[in-house]
Amino acid sequence: MNRMKTTRFAISIVLAGTALAAMVPTQAQPMMGEKGAYHDSERMHENVAKHMEKRQAELKAKLHLAAGQEAAWNAFVQGTKPPATPMMARLDRDELAKLSTPERLDKMNAEREANFKAMETRMKQRSDATREFYSHLSAEQQKVFDAETLPEHWKGKRN
Repeated sequence: MNRMKTTRFAISIVLAGTALAAMVPTQAQPMMGEKGAYHDSERMHENVAKHMEKRQAELKAKLHLAAGQEAAWNAFVQGTKPPATPMMARLDRDELAKLSTPERLDKMNAEREANFKAMETRMKQRSDATREFYSHLSAEQQKVFDAETLPEHWKGKRN
């Protein structure tokens, strides 16, 4: 009886080990491409820009802009366009490795503050461009704009 329990236990250990061993190679591979999803910031930046262009084209078609609104639309597109390069620059790891811990912390904090300021400036620019364009829309166009620019996770949800 005791030997039977030991054999079952050993078999279950072997099966569990086999299942884990089968999972390891798939989890060791990056999710997207050779570098992984979060390591190819240039490609990610390009994809975001393409997605934004597509959404803007769809929005423009739904708004049915009048000829007099084209200049406001173009200013809106320029004002909300993502920067040509990602805003946050990567820190040089070799440079950071040469610093003491307090110096490294100071450097990282300074970079973070610079990134926050750049992001804040960018958000204000987008907000100002959106408000300016919105003021050129008719009441019906404003309703369309409101519905189309509402974040996806908010759509259809009521309190």
